[in-house]
Amino acid sequence: MKSFKFVHTADLHLDSPFGGISEVDEHVGERLREATFETFDRIINLCLEHDVAFLLVAGDVYDGKDRSLRAQLRFRDGLIKLSKAGISTFVVHGNHDPLDSRIATIQWPEQAHVFEGNRVTYAPVIHKNKIIAHVYGISYPTQDVQRNLAKEFRRQKDSPFAIGLLHCNVGRNPGHEPYAPCTIEDLISAGMDYWALGHIHKHAVLSVEKPTVIYAGNPQGLHPGELESRGCYLVEVSNDGHCTPKFIPVDSVRWFSKEVNIEGFEDDEAIIASFEDACSSIRDESKGIPAVCRILFVGRGPAHHSLNKPGFVEDLTRRARETEGNQNPFLWVERIQIETSSPLNIEALAKGEDFVADFLNLAAERRSDPAFLAEVQRNLANLFGSRLGRSFLEPLGEDKLLHYLDAAQTRCLDLLTAERD
Repeated sequence: MKSFKFVHTADLHLDSPFGGISEVDEHVGERLREATFETFDRIINLCLEHDVAFLLVAGDVYDGKDRSLRAQLRFRDGLIKLSKAGISTFVVHGNHDPLDSRIATIQWPEQAHVFEGNRVTYAPVIHKNKIIAHVYGISYPTQDVQRNLAKEFRRQKDSPFAIGLLHCNVGRNPGHEPYAPCTIEDLISAGMDYWALGHIHKHAVLSVEKPTVIYAGNPQGLHPGELESRGCYLVEVSNDGHCTPKFIPVDSVRWFSKEVNIEGFEDDEAIIASFEDACSSIRDESKGIPAVCRILFVGRGPAHHSLNKPGFVEDLTRRARETEGNQNPFLWVERIQIETSSPLNIEALAKGEDFVADFLNLAAERRSDPAFLAEVQRNLANLFGSRLGRSFLEPLGEDKLLHYLDAAQTRCLDLLTAERD
C-alpha cells in the first residue's frame, strides 16, 4: 500500500455557547460565539494544507438535538471545500446529535459519508483512483445508547487499512456519560488498524499501534474545566501500515486557571502585583491565542481580609477587564476566586472552650460524616442537576462539596472572629 495522511477530529459542538461565563464585553462575546466555527475552519484548512486523503469526525458535530441551521450550513460549507479538493469526509453522530435530531433538508457533498444508526457499515476511501482504506462506523440513532457498539465492528478480509469510527466511553470514564461503553480489549479484537474515537473531551492516545487507538478530544474548550490546548490529530500512514499521529492545536480561544498564594503578602499592593504577574504569565502561556482565565487566590495571611472587603475583588476584576480585555489578543478574567483564610491559628482555636471552638469542632465532625455529606448532596441535586444549573455550575462531586463546606467554614469563622483581628 502507498502512504497517505488523514485528520481525526471529534466533538466539534458547533454553535455551542461557552459555559461558566456570566459577563463579557461585546467584542469578547462575539469572539466566543464564533469560537467553535473558527476552530472548525482551522481543521478544514489543516486538511487542505497537508493534502490529506480524508477527514474523520467521531461524533457530536453539533451541541444539541435541536441543531441550529447555522451550524449545519457551516459544517456543510466546510465539507464542500474538502470535496472540491478531492478530500472525503466520514462522519458518525453521537449522543449530542443523534440521527433522530431535528435536521434541515440540506444537500451534503458527494464525498461526505454519514454512517447509519441501525448497524455497523463500512465505506471505501478512494484516493487517486485507488481504494486505500475502509472506514467502519455507526451513528447513534437516539441519544441514550447504552449497548457496547465496539463489539459490532468486524474487519473485512479485503480491507487494505481498517479504521473504526466510534463515539464511545472506553473503560467507563467517570467524567463522561457511559454511552456505548466498551473496553480496550473490545477495540483490539475488532481487527482495526486505527480507532478514531470521540466523546471524551481530553485528547489521549490509548494505544500506540496494532491498533492505534486515539481520542481526538474536543478542538475547542467550552468551559473552565477544559483547560490547556485543544485540537485534532494529523495521522500519517506509512507504506507498511504504521501510524504516526501528531496532535495539532486548533483552538481559537483557550481556558486557563492560575493560583496565587497570599502567604507573605503584607499590603494591597502585593495582591495587585501578584495578580498582574499571573495575568502576564497566562499571556506568555497562551502564545498569542485569546484567553479566558480564572485567578484563584489561596493560602493564609493578612491579605485574606483585603480580598474579602466589599468591592475589592469586583474592582480588581473590572480593572483587569478594562486593561487586559481590550488588548489583541484579549485576556478575559472570567472570575477571581477567593479560597484564602485568615492568619488565625485554627488548630489552637478549636482547642478552646468558647463558641468558636464548638463551631470548628462541629464543622470538622460534619465534614467527615458520610451520612451528612450524602444528605447535603441530595438537597442540592435539583439545583446542580437542573438545565440552568448545568450551564453555570460544575458537577457537585464529593471533592467539590468539601470545597464548598471549607469555604462556608472560612466565611463563618471570619464573622465570628472579626473583633479579634
